[in-house]
Amino acid sequence: MAHDYAVTLNRDPGLDQGDERLTVVHADGRREEMRLHEYDRVYAVPGLYEEVVQRELDCRSPATLADALVGAVDRAGGDVAAIRALDFGAGNGVVGEELRARGVTGTLVAVDAATGSREAAERDRPGQYAEYVVGDLADADVPRLVARHGLTCLVGAGALGLGHVSAAAFDAAWQAFPVGSWLAITVTDDVLDPDAGDLSAYVARLRAGGHGSEVVHVERFRHRLRMSGEPIHYHALVARRVG
Repeated sequence: MAHDYAVTLNRDPGLDQGDERLTVVHADGRREEMRLHEYDRVYAVPGLYEEVVQRELDCRSPATLADALVGAVDRAGGDVAAIRALDFGAGNGVVGEELRARGVTGTLVAVDAATGSREAAERDRPGQYAEYVVGDLADADVPRLVARHGLTCLVGAGALGLGHVSAAAFDAAWQAFPVGSWLAITVTDDVLDPDAGDLSAYVARLRAGGHGSEVVHVERFRHRLRMSGEPIHYHALVARRVG
């Protein structure tokens, strides 16, 4: 897709994900420098997220997570089409698009803390979400969303780790789902260290069968490339609520 801007990535080695930067030069000569994780600014430029994250940095989290979820539901004899998912950290809708591409026709609801996320999702993928809540997961009133839309799945790509979501907020959201619901998340490598903090301890207990959950799939994969070219690895985890 052609864009009326040019993008340059800062290829300096050794930068953390939160420090990676890019420069956008618009057709009128206006120049913007931003961090990749300044999502409000990234989403405000049509196509920029896909150009940088999905294509230049070859992000595989949305597709990998969608494959893992759909595969687990299918193996369990469930109806993939009937999945009704809450997509947290939804951004402009890339994960939702991957679910739709794999046959999910049920209701999708989104939550994201970036103030420009809802407008970007409606611009880029109009009508994909039945409801889009702008705010933190802790403030999204997940029980209301689950009840209103009959949700049966909590899905989040790239939203667990890097300080995005607390263990308490994540647990409150997951506990709002009924027995039989599905959980599909990606987590950073450090989240799988049980001694690395509250979220890590929570995920460790989840993997051991805690929090009323049965983990059915764990897969390490290459999340994306750093701007300097080194790979970043995450884990995809799929579980089901059993109690």
